[in-house]
Amino acid sequence: MSGFWILLRALEGGDCETLSACLSAQLQDSISFFDYAESYYHGFLLGLLKGTGKYRVLSNRECGMGRPDIVLQAPSVKGKAFILELKVAREFRQMEERCRKAIAQALEENYRAELMRVGYEDITVYGVCFHRKECLVMREDQ
Repeated sequence: MSGFWILLRALEGGDCETLSACLSAQLQDSISFFDYAESYYHGFLLGLLKGTGKYRVLSNRECGMGRPDIVLQAPSVKGKAFILELKVAREFRQMEERCRKAIAQALEENYRAELMRVGYEDITVYGVCFHRKECLVMREDQ
């Protein structure tokens, strides 16, 4: 199975450890550690996720009281939806804290509101933190 499908299955299954490993491997194979702005990682992740063809991928759309970085929606409200809030850590040791901050932001700003309004019930919130060529992903319930 290709890394792309492993990434998608991990996202759908809430497997943060595999998500973190897949994204870190992609970063290590493709970028310079000088490419470390949040906007760079945002575009990097959008490019990976857009190729699924399984989900509608939205970037920085208004939702609740703010704008989640990335939202993935199944074509039907009977399917899954994902909210990915991204952060960048200046130091490796800050990554877990930044993931938790991303999740807290998504909850405080009620990023689920629009998805719930249209009928989605299965919504997973992820905090995603990047530090150079490393990535850490955490789920709301961790």
